[in-house]
Amino acid sequence: MHHIKFVLLILLSPTLVYASDPVLQIKGLNDEQRQNVRGFLTLTQEACNTPKWRIQKLFEHSDQEIKKALRALGYYAPTIEKKLIFANNCWQADFSIDSGLPVRVESIRVRIEGEAGKMPVFQKFLTNLPIKKGDILNHGKYEKIKSDLNSLALEYGYLNHKLTTKILRVDPKKHRADIELVMNSGRRHYFGTITIKQDVLDPEFVNRFIPIEAGHPYSSKKLAQTYNSLAESIYFTHVDVQPEMDDIENLHVPVAITLVPSKKHDYTVGIGYDTNIGPIASAGYQNRRLNRKGHRLNLSLNISPILSSAEARYVIPFIRPRTDSVTVGVGYKYENPSTFKARTAKLSLQYLHVYKSQWQQTLFVNLSRENFTVSDVTQTTTLLVPGAHWFRSHKNDLVRPTSGYRLDLSLSTAAKPLLSDVSFIQTSLNAQAIAPLPWSARVIGRVNLGATLTTDLNRLPASYRFYAGGTDSIRGYGYKKLGPTDGNGKIVGGKYLSVASLEYEQFINDHWGVAAFIDGGNAFNSNSIRIEYGTGLGVRWISPIGPVRLDFAIPSNHSAGSFRIHFSAGARL
Repeated sequence: MHHIKFVLLILLSPTLVYASDPVLQIKGLNDEQRQNVRGFLTLTQEACNTPKWRIQKLFEHSDQEIKKALRALGYYAPTIEKKLIFANNCWQADFSIDSGLPVRVESIRVRIEGEAGKMPVFQKFLTNLPIKKGDILNHGKYEKIKSDLNSLALEYGYLNHKLTTKILRVDPKKHRADIELVMNSGRRHYFGTITIKQDVLDPEFVNRFIPIEAGHPYSSKKLAQTYNSLAESIYFTHVDVQPEMDDIENLHVPVAITLVPSKKHDYTVGIGYDTNIGPIASAGYQNRRLNRKGHRLNLSLNISPILSSAEARYVIPFIRPRTDSVTVGVGYKYENPSTFKARTAKLSLQYLHVYKSQWQQTLFVNLSRENFTVSDVTQTTTLLVPGAHWFRSHKNDLVRPTSGYRLDLSLSTAAKPLLSDVSFIQTSLNAQAIAPLPWSARVIGRVNLGATLTTDLNRLPASYRFYAGGTDSIRGYGYKKLGPTDGNGKIVGGKYLSVASLEYEQFINDHWGVAAFIDGGNAFNSNSIRIEYGTGLGVRWISPIGPVRLDFAIPSNHSAGSFRIHFSAGARL
């Protein structure tokens, strides 16, 4: 029966009888040459249903396009054999090409005259040219030298620079080329008066975002940094940084900066669903300008059956407001998974600094009072917890990254003599990485590690104990339903956490994909280590509002159930 269906499919589907795409074969070239030839050939843009006369015309013209493509790579005398075939309602073009001997650079002379010639950055440029004597002539690299010279001159303030000599001599018969480039830098320019047009913040505060100063050497790079620094702040919706070239005096360039303020008040509301904590309702408010010094207020409220929180944060920009801030916060959190119940009130002080390497460091002191119930025992613990948190992430795409990583490391401590009911030192590491695979696939690895040294685990609040299970932990198990147990078999949380995950995703088209995964690990104490696994399959959808993941997971311990569905949304990393 299956053979009959297969035959009928062939008979009824013309796409299986006739070629659906043209065939264009290029033989005799290396990968770089072949790729460049394809980029120049107009034939590559044509389909099977393109009129025959047009295909023939483009085929006749293909010699010139091939020669142009190879000439750009230094091959001036190729030999081309070609054949065009029309069959099965389509066409096929075959090219056999011998690129011939390459043209090599016999001499290259690049000089910088004027003030810039003495600067180390320009001297370094001259010693690291992309073309050297003896190299095969590459027109793209030759043009890159000219464009890089232009960019470097602008970056360092030589606005009147000129390429006074631009010579590329090619002798195809002798297979040699000579290059000569001379740039006269002219005199260096400087920043003049800097005018800032805005009326919502103190000028002194706005100046902290601006890296340029009057009297300093003019730099296009510094202008770009000025724009980015202002545009990435939350204070302005429109930024215009304009050097006033018509008003240059004595080599000083005035700069006009125009800023349009963002709305002072911002409100957000939302509803959603999370497999870990159920339906969620959220609301938020932000005041971007409590005063002219840029102080901000953030309020947030999240309500769900398992995890609810309310928080107020007062943010004070520090000396470098783009990278540094101090935050005073007060909050309340209620958490009620099946393994514990906790109510926590917290007062916090944080200092955030973003390094040039993009590491975000947060130094903090939290004063908390937590009432919690674990294994039917209710306690209240007060803690003064100083600590630090480091975070960094990178990805090549915001919605569906094919490569990237995320690192999240924290260290905290408390001591009985310092307003705390229990002493401990705790560290945790959450890491995730994505690597590309062929055919629109990717592999995703995740590790969650944690360790606690404490004098009394029973007095340690539930929010400082480690649990496993859930969408971002071990799928197949409920939220925080894994960990060491007491004598009655009730989960009490542990001193340590070790969870690892490996996932394979294969996208079928631009919006839909499938996945297979395995998660393993647990929360545990040194005297009770038990590894649990979750395995399963998933569906991936790039929806109009962002990526959506639906996973069907089977736990290794069947007492947790036969399977569990996990739903999550949002971009990886």
